[in-house]
Amino acid sequence: MTRYSPIVALTFAVLVLLLLGGAASSGARASLSLSSTAKVTRLLLKGPKGTAFAVRPSTRSDRLIVAMQGVDALPGLPNPAGNPHVAALHTHSQDQQPLELIVDLRTNAQFRTSLGTAEDGGPRLIVDVTAGIAAAVQPTPFPLPKAKGGRKNLVVAIDAGHGGKDTGAVGAEGTLEKDIVLAIARKLEFLLKTEPGIRPVLIRQSDEFIELRQRMERARQEHADLFVSLHADAYLDAHAKGASVFTLSQHGATSEAARRLADRENAVDQIGGVALHDKDEVLASVLLELAQDATLEASDRAAASVLQALQKTHTLHQPGIQKAGFVVLKSPDVPSLLVETAFISNPEEEQKLRNPDYQDQIAKAIAAGIRTHLKRSRPAGMASAGKSAPPPYASSQNATEADKAVK
Repeated sequence: MTRYSPIVALTFAVLVLLLLGGAASSGARASLSLSSTAKVTRLLLKGPKGTAFAVRPSTRSDRLIVAMQGVDALPGLPNPAGNPHVAALHTHSQDQQPLELIVDLRTNAQFRTSLGTAEDGGPRLIVDVTAGIAAAVQPTPFPLPKAKGGRKNLVVAIDAGHGGKDTGAVGAEGTLEKDIVLAIARKLEFLLKTEPGIRPVLIRQSDEFIELRQRMERARQEHADLFVSLHADAYLDAHAKGASVFTLSQHGATSEAARRLADRENAVDQIGGVALHDKDEVLASVLLELAQDATLEASDRAAASVLQALQKTHTLHQPGIQKAGFVVLKSPDVPSLLVETAFISNPEEEQKLRNPDYQDQIAKAIAAGIRTHLKRSRPAGMASAGKSAPPPYASSQNATEADKAVK
């Protein structure tokens, strides 16, 4: 997970996405869309599979240059006339050099970039332009070099739901959710410890009660790159069965942003390394919105990988990623997901959950999904870098937040 340093003067950074799949075919075209509010202008650049984007430094502080390797044309540039942050858009080409998108910025406009993969497997670059925000990222040459030394482990926070006085759901035979998910969490921790470049952290290591927000904050204190909360679902219908994967609903993100903004005068809250308590309301709101957008996207990518791994060996309750307002998923800068391993209220699945072999199976599936996600998203400079493209997002379905309030 990329973390941004405190706000400084405008910094132009280079971010590169090199995708597997060979060179782009002749005549490859990219597309660019522009959307804007009073606070933020978003540029969304997409290219065909096999191409690559890089944000290049410029000698001008009011200019952003995006090199598009393997792209021959960028037709239909949007007109930014009247835009509060972007003055002009045009392209530049030179023999034997990548086609470039030139973004001229308004006075004092600054930007933040997010590089990822679109649904069709091609590169996707998001540039959010605002007044007074800079992404302080160290420049990197183009193309991206292989990582050398100083590699950092990616931290996976494993949260066994409930604990202590909070037993969670109870099966017909008296099986307690808190005990089952702790056993699975320990198995998952063991599996991830064997993965080079990954450091698993158990949020709770015993039968203890931990407040929901404290779980989220413990993950942030560990500088977690991914937060995975484990549960065993319960429902009135004893026939309900299967595993589910949840990420935070947009409503949950919005309510959390409002809470953090309201509390910023009373707490030194930092989002992605940027303190909010000393910022005015508009700037703090923009910072939080940018951080949460990137976190929600990363959460969905991680959830898609785990869901794909689960469906290979387990029954799914729903075919796509589910959305709910779980408190433990509300970290604004740690990608987070929640796995309902099975229905403890289903007698057949309760028996499976009690079986150590089944616990091993579910832990292995989750570990496989985590491994796939981290290999796809691992930034340069971290151990065991992988370079395959992330999967398309699974379809999303909404869950009733009232039904999930106890999580």
